[in-house]
Amino acid sequence: MLASEPMKNKATASPRWASRWKNPRAVRNPGATRISESVRLGAQLRRKAAAGWALGTFLIELPTPASLTALSLAGFDFVILDMEHSPTDFSMLAPLISAAHAVGIAALVRICGEDTGTIGKILDMGAHGIVAPHVDTAARARAIVEQARFPPRGRRGFSPLTRFDALQEPLTELDESTYVVVQIEGRKALDHVSDIAAVPGVDAVFVGPYDLALSLGVPPGSPPVFAVARRLAKSVPREVALGIYIDDPARCSAWAARRFALQCVSFDGRMLSDGARSVVERARNGMRTVSRKSKEPRKDE
Repeated sequence: MLASEPMKNKATASPRWASRWKNPRAVRNPGATRISESVRLGAQLRRKAAAGWALGTFLIELPTPASLTALSLAGFDFVILDMEHSPTDFSMLAPLISAAHAVGIAALVRICGEDTGTIGKILDMGAHGIVAPHVDTAARARAIVEQARFPPRGRRGFSPLTRFDALQEPLTELDESTYVVVQIEGRKALDHVSDIAAVPGVDAVFVGPYDLALSLGVPPGSPPVFAVARRLAKSVPREVALGIYIDDPARCSAWAARRFALQCVSFDGRMLSDGARSVVERARNGMRTVSRKSKEPRKDE
């Protein structure tokens, strides 16, 4: 570079051919078709959210491939593999992402805190997107997008990994399949929602009602939290999806009517606990019925 030539931002200095680059190692066969379909589940998730409803849940307490099989069979569209509130680390993450690919469920990864440096690594592992917690400013949102998107929208690096041989145009196809979600969880973020949502490359703005309640100084699940969530929706443009965590699945339709299309309902441990309690309750009720009948006098006595 000449001394007189101005320095350009790496995100805007990318050659225009980058988005149209053809993979010289691309393979066309049934195996490549299956791998391509699994890699591109993030694009499918984007379409479902845009159509009005995508149903997901969190994997927090039971991070195993078997859990992903059960969630896929249950009919969930996506799962968030949590690294913020769970024991999941990178050694556990790889088999979980592979399991999600195998059972056909989109896997987003919630990163831990302010760590944006691992986003590219997580996406190279095959994650279909990123969920970034505690996004309070547009600058933070831009930092996340820069790590998640290839140039010109970001600065994600590309490595010609073997699985990408299933893609004809990997830079374009991977970018289309990467779903970027930013979480609004603090009082500070409420003043910057419109700026955060306007950052190019952000796919969804997701309300974390528990941390938002703590920030507002009100109990979780209380009316003020959801009133704020409804007001927040007015600051998010239509082309950006709205997401929210929901405890009670009976509330899904009410939130969908308010344009919250990206819905995470319950989580693995809670669903197991609720299901187990239901089984025990039904079993005990059945035994009580049998016990009452055994104490009733027989008609022939």
